Amino acid sequence: MDDETGHITQDTPLVFRATSDYWGENETLADELWESINIDPITVALSSEYVEQHGLADSARFPWDNDKRTYILKGFHDLHCLKSMRRAFVDLQRGVDTKTDWFHMYHCLDALRQDLMCYADDTPMPIPKDITYIGDGQVRQCRDWNKLTAWATAPEQNACYRQLSDYNQVFHSLEKFAYCPEGSPYYDIQREYFEKHGHRDPFVE
Repeated sequence: MDDETGHITQDTPLVFRATSDYWGENETLADELWESINIDPITVALSSEYVEQHGLADSARFPWDNDKRTYILKGFHDLHCLKSMRRAFVDLQRGVDTKTDWFHMYHCLDALRQDLMCYADDTPMPIPKDITYIGDGQVRQCRDWNKLTAWATAPEQNACYRQLSDYNQVFHSLEKFAYCPEGSPYYDIQREYFEKHGHRDPFVE
């Protein structure tokens, strides 16, 4: 991984499985695995110097530092979309009264379509007799997800951010930036702000 840019090389071999515990007869286990996927590193705070060096478009201001802008990392956004889509699908399958934002689901579907066509993955997948297991056991060269998480949460990029919910609308977005760890250069600024102004329920208008 290039520490300066955050770019991650495809140097991690992973075995592709046609089936996994993320779906199957054990719905409880599948639910737990999907819910354990941490989306909090989705937002990073990047300095104006970084933004200029990498030719990024201007973005929303980081609330604790006027010199920084916040950006959403694509991989985490895609996982957020998958979690949301799965929840909508599972709720319908189980007959649960869902509050799915279908506009959001269509946004996610098209975002994933664009990403898949952008990546244009040309990996040849072996076809077994049972086509359900297409590509099963094939070793893929992947990017290391843990390296991406480590880069996103490093002090230079850490946005003090938590997703709070993949399924419910957050009305007070500043509450998402209320999680500066001790040792963060923004810990005192964030703490003093909320001591003065207090917290708001992020899910209530």
